[in-house]
Amino acid sequence: MAARVILWICAVTFVGLGIALLLRPAEILAAVELTFETPTAFADVRADYGGCILGIGCFLVWCALQPARIRTGLLCTGLVMSGYVIGRVYSLFVDGMPKPIIFILITVELAGAVVCFGLINFAPSGNENSEVQTQPRKDQESDDSETEQASDQIPLDV
Repeated sequence: MAARVILWICAVTFVGLGIALLLRPAEILAAVELTFETPTAFADVRADYGGCILGIGCFLVWCALQPARIRTGLLCTGLVMSGYVIGRVYSLFVDGMPKPIIFILITVELAGAVVCFGLINFAPSGNENSEVQTQPRKDQESDDSETEQASDQIPLDV
């Protein structure tokens, strides 16, 4: 249950941030001192920040809708958050000391990654209360023998 709640929080956050960055990128990114003035720059920022984050958010919503996909959503969120942390920490070494907002973002993103990765093992696997229906392959002879191997069958609920 907690895994699904956390995934929904992440999904809504990504969708909201993606929409905000599509609509008002200059105002939002001013906090991290990003400025741009040309239509080309705005188009790229709206795509890279707004569109990509919105796309990730939509994927997380899709994952949160089905218990079988919660682990996938948590893994995706953990990896994305880890990527942000890696990029910011790398920048500390090669670019120097940033403003405090970057340390706040590193802390939030690192905490998010740790929580998501930590919850993966507690999320439902999606296999509970469901039986895999199978049927024999077409090239397999039809016999009523009960010794058929499960590996010779094709799952129908994939």
